[in-house]
Amino acid sequence: MRLLALAFLCLWMCGCAPALSTFQPAHVADKGHVQAELGVDVSIPTGTIVSLIDAGVVLADVAESRELSERERQTLFEAGGALALNPPSVTPHLGIGYTALDRWELNLRYTGSAFRLGTRYQLLKRDKDGVDLTAGVGVGRYVVGFPVGSVLGIVALEDFTRWQIDLPIQIGTAGTWYRVWGGPRLMFTTFDAGLTVDLPAFTGYPGELEIASFSGTGLYVGGQAGVAFGYKHVFLGVELTLAEIFTGGELSVLGEREVAVDLDSFIIYPAVGLMVEF
Repeated sequence: MRLLALAFLCLWMCGCAPALSTFQPAHVADKGHVQAELGVDVSIPTGTIVSLIDAGVVLADVAESRELSERERQTLFEAGGALALNPPSVTPHLGIGYTALDRWELNLRYTGSAFRLGTRYQLLKRDKDGVDLTAGVGVGRYVVGFPVGSVLGIVALEDFTRWQIDLPIQIGTAGTWYRVWGGPRLMFTTFDAGLTVDLPAFTGYPGELEIASFSGTGLYVGGQAGVAFGYKHVFLGVELTLAEIFTGGELSVLGEREVAVDLDSFIIYPAVGLMVEF
């Protein structure tokens, strides 16, 4: 039942998790040519994030029949923060890269809730060095808020702002019918949001509205590997990213109670997609 609930939650939170996939081979296209990709990722957080979301769902139901303690209200806020940071999610992605100069690519990517602008440079070429190696940098910003209330009901997310910087490094090789790539996955993120908990009224209890702010930073550290098969210009690929997220978050309720929030978790991130080069 837990796995079924997690699968449903992933579909419900479509496009909300940060995109950890790259779906880029270890080479850039020839000068004046384009690489593009279209696919879908699945973000599966484990540990603290999932535990908090589970606790928040339970407390949202409990709040219908009794008054919540201060600690339980804080848990609801933390569950909202966990959903904002890295919820279970299915994330579509669409990206395109253009090689403006020899070995140098500019790329743009949309991942359901965010846009990313990036660049990368090919340091090694397979035909000269025996292996392909690219390195780059990308900056992303979220443009769509998360439907936290669709999961926790009485919790709402407001004024959500999130920026991300990632450093893609890929090593691999390619041939007429295959692409193989892998490397470290490094991403830094900053986030800030307002959270409200609308506690419902019932007999003997008038109900309450509590407001909090949630802000902090996160660092994703891990690795990824991918493989794709096709012919010449069109390839179908799969990619797997495994990463630990280290967070430093702060929750302030009504501007008074400030508490540190630990959302360190391990993220499993498979992806599948279509890759083209022309």
